[in-house]
Amino acid sequence: MVQLKRLLNNEKIKILLVSGIIAAVVQAVQMTPGVLRNFSDWLFLVGLLHILVGAVRYIRNVGLFKTFSYMAYKRRWKKTARSGEARPMSLAEYTVNVILNDANQRPVAWFLVAGVLLCGASFLAAIVIMQR
Repeated sequence: MVQLKRLLNNEKIKILLVSGIIAAVVQAVQMTPGVLRNFSDWLFLVGLLHILVGAVRYIRNVGLFKTFSYMAYKRRWKKTARSGEARPMSLAEYTVNVILNDANQRPVAWFLVAGVLLCGASFLAAIVIMQR
């Protein structure tokens, strides 16, 4: 039971399970004839969701939303008692100290690679279907 809890706490497993369930629900709604076709569609949906998660994390890590995050920081700074800071950090300081801090960045490579591999497997299954 402890190993199952540890396994379910793994972020990669959680996203795989959630994307698998979402893909299964979509497949249940749009059932088409042929097991291989449905499996190919399921692989594509799971892969697409993995690519989406990886892309959102990549964009967050790189800083597309850096300006919005900085504006939220300044708003929080104004509302708090300004503990020890005479002035809020500049955008450059905030980027170096908060956004580019490795502790705040979440991994993206596994999700992008897994998504591409799953979409590739879906493509291969679709080729097999077309050959019939």
